[in-house]
Amino acid sequence: MNVYAIMKEKLFGLVLVSLVCLPSMADDITGVVLKNGKPKKGINVWLKNADKAVETDKEGKFYFSDVAEDDTLQITAGARIDAKFPVGDMKNITVELDKKDFVLSDGAKEQRIPYTMLPVSKSTDGVTHEMIMRSGQRTIADILRNFMTGVIVTTDGGSTKVTVRGISSINASTEPLVVLDGIALQGADIENLVPVEEIAVIKVIKDGSSYGVRGANGVIEITTRK
Repeated sequence: MNVYAIMKEKLFGLVLVSLVCLPSMADDITGVVLKNGKPKKGINVWLKNADKAVETDKEGKFYFSDVAEDDTLQITAGARIDAKFPVGDMKNITVELDKKDFVLSDGAKEQRIPYTMLPVSKSTDGVTHEMIMRSGQRTIADILRNFMTGVIVTTDGGSTKVTVRGISSINASTEPLVVLDGIALQGADIENLVPVEEIAVIKVIKDGSSYGVRGANGVIEITTRK
């Protein structure tokens, strides 16, 4: 075999390897979420690998750009229920939310897929970034209200009040201590502290004695995705 033939064979092999190693093609996708044939507004749709989340508009529609075929879409179908499916080669998606499962259609084929259940978190375990993104919670108050047991969240005059251990005194403050990335913040504005998509885990510690007197009303520990 001459030198030219050898070089040609090696070049052909390199081309094959590069084609095999190419990443999944990215494309835009659009979709609509329906229930009983009607558009569902405000449904959380999470593009898992890209870590992007949107809400459906008044027509039940959602949109993502530059979506890889190996990504996964997860749609909040209920309080702790997901409609979850791989993107694949779908570009225009219709999701009909049923009672026990959902109907997925891309115009060419239709399939019925069972829902997946979101885990229920104990306050000591904490709520993870994935649980937040899947559930579509938009504020820390919502996370505390919907995931944490023994936590009372109320709104009075536009301000949010959180009680962890209950009211211990008529005159004393019942506000829990907020600890953000290891820094104690007494009297922190829980609603505007940090965007929920930046949270890695949020925990509620009912026995805050490790923080001394400041933790007497419990502690909310927040760790961000640094």
